[in-house]
Amino acid sequence: ADKAALDSKVDCSKFEENMEELDERMQELQSQISGQEQHWNNMQQHFSNAIEDKLDRLELKTFRKHLEDTWNKNMEEVEDRLFCENATGIKKQLPVPFTCLSCDRMLSVQVPGQ
Repeated sequence: ADKAALDSKVDCSKFEENMEELDERMQELQSQISGQEQHWNNMQQHFSNAIEDKLDRLELKTFRKHLEDTWNKNMEEVEDRLFCENATGIKKQLPVPFTCLSCDRMLSVQVPGQ
């Protein structure tokens, strides 16, 4: 009696049809997942190749140190020039036969420090 009641509620052919559809959908999902996995592997390989093509970090550190050293050296030279030119302007000796700017007549002037 229970089997007859069950047959009237669930049609076996419809059940099998639905299970086949479910199986097809599962296979489609598996193929999509494997396609995404393949795409992921390709992208991962692409990124790995791109990273390998870049400079090594040790080379970048060496290059950065070289740039910093060059920058510091140039800044020291500029500072030395600025300070030395100001100091030498005061210490610079004047040309000894002095001439008047307006008439070019020779002047005799005592130079400080001589």
